[in-house]
Amino acid sequence: MQILETNNRVNTFLNGIGRNSKNSRRSYRTGLIHFENFLKKESSNLTPETVVPLLQNQQLNVYEFLDQFIYYLSQQQNISTHSIRLYMAIVRSYLEFNDIDISISKFKRKVKMPKLYREEEYPVDVPDIRNILLKCTNRRLKAYLLVLASSGLRTVEACALRIQDVDFTTNPTKVHVRKEYSKTRRARDVYISDEATRYLQDLIKWKYRERNPEPEDLVFSTYFINDAKPNRIYSRILYEFQKLLGVTEMDQRKDNSRRRKITLHSLRRFCKGIVSDQAGTDYSEWFLGHNHSVYWTRKEIERRTIYQKKCMPYLTILDYSSLDTRSKNLELRMQEKDKAVQQLKQSDTEKTKQIEKLMERQDQLEAFLANPEQYIRMRDEALKMGKVRSG
Repeated sequence: MQILETNNRVNTFLNGIGRNSKNSRRSYRTGLIHFENFLKKESSNLTPETVVPLLQNQQLNVYEFLDQFIYYLSQQQNISTHSIRLYMAIVRSYLEFNDIDISISKFKRKVKMPKLYREEEYPVDVPDIRNILLKCTNRRLKAYLLVLASSGLRTVEACALRIQDVDFTTNPTKVHVRKEYSKTRRARDVYISDEATRYLQDLIKWKYRERNPEPEDLVFSTYFINDAKPNRIYSRILYEFQKLLGVTEMDQRKDNSRRRKITLHSLRRFCKGIVSDQAGTDYSEWFLGHNHSVYWTRKEIERRTIYQKKCMPYLTILDYSSLDTRSKNLELRMQEKDKAVQQLKQSDTEKTKQIEKLMERQDQLEAFLANPEQYIRMRDEALKMGKVRSG
């Protein structure tokens, strides 16, 4: 497929996309390659370059044309619904870039997009992650998984960590995420657990046993290459992780999908759940690098303390001493709940007694209003016999 070299329109379009993101450029190129294959199947003379004038002059109906493209992807290429929607968005963007107007309302009526059915992601917990790590013999992969589980970093964000981005002088260890590799293009500082710190230090010590590290060296690269690419590191780690899932017999796939139930991204979801439960939603949104509330602001030392005290004990996987901390915290919470329940019961008892007294006084008032003389006579007799108190 040489569409970049032979099509000026495509080349110009992709160069514009690639100014902000090389990954987006690759995704758009893949979508246009599928589009080129579809055009060649329709006619040997059609290319992404030559089809534009035909659509501009309305010699081809753009909506019928796009509907046929969807049929080609779904029925003949057996591509997933998510990918079909992505490739359709890419082709529409390319056509609109070349001044071919596509009405949204007409597109919805005339082009039937396949429905995207979503299902809940498979949840992983501490025993699942521990089972994976105990059977992991790869020093780099084990440190990488512990960093992901305790920091919630995206996969490529972790692969892009440099030696100078990891600050071992703070407690807990602080890591810096570069804006170039952040999905939101926003730099941030997060933390990793003491357990992940130990394995990461062991990895660096073993890796640089024969030479001193350079600040620009990537932490998870296997070779000392100045132009090492985080995406290439990720591809290799992903391959090793998938083999590890096979060893642990946890490599089941989703229904009607090539994607596995447990992925590297599952560790980010695990971290999100723990941090959200222990420190609140606002803190978890900030910690994972999402668009959080502009009103939620904390100083760095306070954010670090929240992670250390509230989150880190629950993000520790292999250190069994952390189990004591978690169990103690759980026991304290249960004791606090028991105290709260007892206070509520005591409060309910007191309120019940007060209500009974009020009802008794109401009955006495009604009896007095009904027959004052009889009520006073009965009251005096009761006082003489000592059945009631005066007043």
